[in-house]
Amino acid sequence: MPYTIDRGDATQITITARVPYAELKPLLPKAAAKISEETEIEGFRKGHAPYEVVRQKTGEFKIFEEAARKYIADNFEKLLAEVEEREFKGKSFEPIGEPQVAITKLAPGEELEYKITLPLLPLIELPDYRAIAKRVLATKKVEEVTEKEVQSSLDWLRESRTTLLTVHRGAHTGDRVEIDFSTSHGGAVIEGGESKNHPFTLGKGRFLPGFEDELVGMKAGEEKAFTLAVPPDYREKSFAGKTLDFRATMKLVQERDMPAWNDEFARSLGNFPSVAAVEKSVRDGLIIEREAKERERLRMATVEAIAAETTAEIPALLVRQELEKMGSELKESVEPMGLTFSDYLTHIKKTEGELELEWRPAAERRVKIALVLRAIGRREGVRPSEEDIQAATNRVIRHRGIRKEEFERLDRRALFEYARGIARNEKVFELLEQLR
Repeated sequence: MPYTIDRGDATQITITARVPYAELKPLLPKAAAKISEETEIEGFRKGHAPYEVVRQKTGEFKIFEEAARKYIADNFEKLLAEVEEREFKGKSFEPIGEPQVAITKLAPGEELEYKITLPLLPLIELPDYRAIAKRVLATKKVEEVTEKEVQSSLDWLRESRTTLLTVHRGAHTGDRVEIDFSTSHGGAVIEGGESKNHPFTLGKGRFLPGFEDELVGMKAGEEKAFTLAVPPDYREKSFAGKTLDFRATMKLVQERDMPAWNDEFARSLGNFPSVAAVEKSVRDGLIIEREAKERERLRMATVEAIAAETTAEIPALLVRQELEKMGSELKESVEPMGLTFSDYLTHIKKTEGELELEWRPAAERRVKIALVLRAIGRREGVRPSEEDIQAATNRVIRHRGIRKEEFERLDRRALFEYARGIARNEKVFELLEQLR
């Protein structure tokens, strides 16, 4: 097939193809039949109108246009294979995204001319990524788990199983209470200084110094007014150094019954015979968590270091797709807050365009990292198994909270391709980690 190529840059080519009329002519009857199937023509059932009737009803050009579209679709893969073989033999040729197709010449009896603009993955010039990985991985450092951290986790376990009993006595330190309160300065209530049914544990020190002391001994239904001088070095600068007036009403007092730390409590947690077994499980869990965190840090540091020394032109299409993804992620994150995206933009006083401008360096960085991982995977012959891809797919489904009925409506091919990339990247990281 005659064609010419315009190489705009390393990330895009335009193929101009020319088709003799003799190759297009046999497709005209099929094109007319297809138009007949989609067009109401008086006196004929859909798909049964003769060629001449269709031509008179819709015009000859419409038939030629339909024939041209069919020819292009039928020969698209063949043309790309020919271009790859002739123009890119031994070189990288990886089309990405949707090609743009435009018919540039079409007339009865004349050749068809059309253009295909094709975004391509750029040529990636990788540095010595093995040496870089070794250098970064040599910085691995997992901090030891302290006894204080273990104890904090054990305390949380006991806290999570604390029972509450409403009592009709004065509040003690350690009780869970709920209060209404207002805060005033100079006779005026401070903005944001009021709360209703505010819950907290008395004695935790979550309020101004002295505030919780004033509540000790109060029973449900009792009111109290008091004044506190705020220290000049208080963390909330708008309050620092001021004298504030408070009015508080005790709404609820609950005694907290925390279980004793003994073997009986340990057995209630599951398959643990003793508190020593629980302590070991908690310590091991913290170590695993810390090691996982350090592994993620090293992985990101490794690929960023490799990307910093990699030469590549970043396709504008991929950057645009990444920006759209970042926008979708932000929209999903503000919805649980009860905000529309436009409300959020109003709150932060920015337009979507301004946000994208801020995000662009991060989007380009993300794209480059993805291209680097892909290039290393290709060079090393990394191919995830079907089991790897299915496991990655399941993780995506769990992470996104996709329900069964939502999964049925998804573009599964796109989901599996996305999961394939995740599985491949995991394999690439595992390969690099073996270089230590």
